[in-house]
Amino acid sequence: MPFTVHGDLFFVYNTPHIFSHGEWNAYQIASENFSPYYPPFALIFFSSVQIAFRFIFPGFEEFTHSLRFLSSSDLYESEHLFTFLFLMKLPYLLFDTLIILTCWKMLPNDKSKLNFTIFWAVNPVVIYSTYMFGQFDLIPSSFVILACYFSLQRGKEHYACLSIAAGCLFKIFPIVFLPIVLLISARRVKDFIRLSLYGIFPVLFFYGVFYAISGEAALKLFSVFSYNTKMFIDYKIVILRFCQGTVYLLLCAHLRLYKREQMNYTIIIQYFLAIYIAVHWGLELGFTQYLAWMNPFLVLFVQQHPKWEKKYYFLILIIFLGGLKSRTSALGVFAPINPDLFLSFPSLKDFTGFIFNQKIYDYSVGISFKIITALWVLSILKYLHEAKYKEILKNRTP
Repeated sequence: MPFTVHGDLFFVYNTPHIFSHGEWNAYQIASENFSPYYPPFALIFFSSVQIAFRFIFPGFEEFTHSLRFLSSSDLYESEHLFTFLFLMKLPYLLFDTLIILTCWKMLPNDKSKLNFTIFWAVNPVVIYSTYMFGQFDLIPSSFVILACYFSLQRGKEHYACLSIAAGCLFKIFPIVFLPIVLLISARRVKDFIRLSLYGIFPVLFFYGVFYAISGEAALKLFSVFSYNTKMFIDYKIVILRFCQGTVYLLLCAHLRLYKREQMNYTIIIQYFLAIYIAVHWGLELGFTQYLAWMNPFLVLFVQQHPKWEKKYYFLILIIFLGGLKSRTSALGVFAPINPDLFLSFPSLKDFTGFIFNQKIYDYSVGISFKIITALWVLSILKYLHEAKYKEILKNRTP
C-alpha cells in the first residue's frame, strides 16, 4: 500500500478535496478542469476521509491540495509520500473486511471460511487493482455482496435493495443487480414495488441534489457509456446485448422455478457471478480494476466447486495478460520508490508489440477471456437447470 500507486488514486481524491473545502459545485469544476467524477457517494465518502485525516495527520492537507497542481513525478518527491499513500488506501481495508465478514455468513462451515480467507488474502486482482493501483472498485463490490446476503434474509430484504443503491452511488454497475435481487426478495407485486423504491429512490435523491447544484455536470459520467446508443447500428453491440440479455433471462427463469424457502446461497452466488461475467463481456479487459467487481463471487464459487480451481488460475493469468500493457500499470506502479528506475522498465505491451502485431495480441487475449468466461457461464446455467430437473424428477418418484 505505501510503495505503489497509479495516477488513478490521485484522481479519486482530487475532486473530493475541492468538495471538502466547501466547493459544492465540485462536479462542475471537475468537468471543466479534469474529467467527469464518480457518483455522489464517492464524492462524499472521500471528502469525509480527507476531512478526518487532515485533523490527525500533519501534512496530509497540503499533499491532497497539491494533487490539483503537481504532476505525478512532482508528487513522488513529496515529504512523507509513503505515509500519505498508505492513508489514502486505508479506507479500502474497511470494505475489504466487510466483504470477508459478509462472505463468511454465506459459507457453511469453518473450513470453507478459512479457505475463502486464504484465497481472498492472496487474490492478485484485488491486491493489484485496489492496494497497488489505488482504485476503489472494492467498495461498490462490497455492497453487491451485502445485497446478495440480505436478499435471503427474511425481514431484511429492503437492506439488499438499499445496498444496491449505495453501491450504485459509488459506481454505476451495481444497478444491474437490482432486478435479480427483487426477484429473489419479493414474490408479490406489492413487495416488488416497495423494495424497488428502496433501490431507486436513494439514487434519484442524491443525484437530484447534485443536479440541482451542478446541473448536467453531475450526470456527465453517464456520457462515458454513450456507446450503448450504437446498439442499432453496430452489429457487435447487438450481439453483445443479446448474449447478456439471454443470460439474465435464463437466470430469472430458473429463479422462478424455486420457492423462496428453497433458495440458498450456493444458488444465488452463481446468479451473481454469471451476471458479473456477462457484464464484463462489454468492458475493456485492460481495465483490471473492473475485474475486482466479480472477484468475491468468483472466489466463493471456487470454494463451492473445487474442480474449477485451475480454471480460476488460468482466468487470473488472462486478466493480467490483458491488463499490464502500459508502463504506469506494470512495474511503473512502484514509481514512488524510484520513479526514474521503475518507469523505465518495459511493460508487457513493449514486449508483445516488439514480437508481433499488438492488435493480434490484444484480440487473442480478449477472445480467450470471452471464451473461458462463456464456458463458465454455460457451466453455471447447465448446473443450475440440471439440479432443478433432478429435484423435479425426485419429487415425482413414488
